[in-house]
Amino acid sequence: MAAYLFQLELFEFTNEMAAVVPRHREHINRLFAEGRILSYSVSIHRNMIWCVVNTEDEQEAMEMLLAFPLYHYFSEITCHALLFHNTLPATLPGLSLN
Repeated sequence: MAAYLFQLELFEFTNEMAAVVPRHREHINRLFAEGRILSYSVSIHRNMIWCVVNTEDEQEAMEMLLAFPLYHYFSEITCHALLFHNTLPATLPGLSLN
């Protein structure tokens, strides 16, 4: 598997886009659960998305992006192949003996 960082620029945020967001979030959450998305971030101004995807190759990564419900609202897509992608390990909360 290979990791790819996508920078996705969005057109100006509209009510039409807002209506697609719930379906888009559901799709993204499903890809997280499958381990196909490793990270996902949206800028405060809602004009930029960054996501790291885990696929066999760049073509599969682009095909994954084509299925994003918000795909038609992307004004520009930039893809960077990554050598590796590190994140903080998920930890369990401390055990309380109360």
